[in-house]
Amino acid sequence: MTGKKITYTVQKTEYELTTADILTSARYQAGKYQFDTQALKNKVVEINQKQATLNKSLAFKTSEGNEISVPAGTYGWAISADKAEKTLTKALENGETKVDAKQDIYGKGYDTRGTGYDTTTNGGIGNTYVEVSIEKQHLWAYRDGQQVASIDVVTGTQSTHNDTPKGVFYVMYKQTKTTLRGSRADGAAYASPVEYWVPFTLDGCGFHDADWRKNWSNTAYLKEGSLGCVNMKPSEAANVFNNLSQSEPVVIY
Repeated sequence: MTGKKITYTVQKTEYELTTADILTSARYQAGKYQFDTQALKNKVVEINQKQATLNKSLAFKTSEGNEISVPAGTYGWAISADKAEKTLTKALENGETKVDAKQDIYGKGYDTRGTGYDTTTNGGIGNTYVEVSIEKQHLWAYRDGQQVASIDVVTGTQSTHNDTPKGVFYVMYKQTKTTLRGSRADGAAYASPVEYWVPFTLDGCGFHDADWRKNWSNTAYLKEGSLGCVNMKPSEAANVFNNLSQSEPVVIY
């Protein structure tokens, strides 16, 4: 096992790992290897600190040109030390010299496989994303760097602490003609039919049309907002829905 080298590719960066970078010690007993991979765990921590986007605040330039830091949400990826251990020790045993880290990443939320691994531009967010400003009560959507939507919205009610969460999340999935169910601030149950539904948190926050809403002012969210979702006018919801794709970043600040 000694004296071997493996090129471990993480996105576009190559790490030349020796046996000593992967194994602290190894034993061969009863026809099987037993490994101590503390060395590799230390290396994974180092790589994640340098490249991973999961659980990190991300730098972001808003549509209005401001440079901000958006808190961590569910968006992103990191390398799993357990997965890397299995991949790289197997590669050592089989005499492989090149391994791609993509099979070793993980994420959190709806997609535990990780999101954004193939995106290296714009701080890991890329050029296709949806952006929401709580202060401006406005949404912008971009595809391949081109703005495809710019609309006013109403977010979660501030006075009842149903604020839309800030952070970098991702589109979980898209659904048409469904009914949203839950409980209002006073505990009363509701069932609201919508044409378009795009959730981005596991606890029920998402984008949807709201034909029942009367107050669309940019101060509605203070006392008459949603229960955490981003409400869109029915006439504008279809365009946003059609221009969003599963797993793309949702930037809320």
